[in-house]
Amino acid sequence: MSQTTQYGGQTAQQPQYSGQSQQPQQFQRRQSGSQDAGQLPQEYRQSLDAVAQAVEVCGWCADKCIEAADPNMVPCIKRCEEVVEIGETVLALGPRSSQFTPELVQTFERAAQACTQECGQHSHSHCQECAAVLPQAARIARQLSAPSAPAQQMGGGQTQQFSQ
Repeated sequence: MSQTTQYGGQTAQQPQYSGQSQQPQQFQRRQSGSQDAGQLPQEYRQSLDAVAQAVEVCGWCADKCIEAADPNMVPCIKRCEEVVEIGETVLALGPRSSQFTPELVQTFERAAQACTQECGQHSHSHCQECAAVLPQAARIARQLSAPSAPAQQMGGGQTQQFSQ
């Protein structure tokens, strides 16, 4: 059975799961309206796809933890929601060649690492799935902040210092 959940003002269809494997059959990825994904280099699209997958898995994990109504799962819910919110920001700003993308990606990596550690402590299948997906997603997402990323190629990596 699928559920509709709202994240960051957008409605996302939650993945459907079969009884035994608890593995996602499919992930519904949200599309960024800021730029056509077909115009981005393949590596950049793969990085955005990895972030989108992390957002979906963490959203699913948080929902399952909330359904369990176990107060011991509150830290897991918080870590998962942090990954969702930071990941959505990366998905929104990354394709726009934002100068802030490298810092956002670093924040996403830290949030993914914290969530991996928290979820890895729990035996629930959704927590284990989350802990398994996040390290690779963070590693692949790192390409978004590489010097050859579109943000830097298009001049988005320039910074300005403010004087006091």
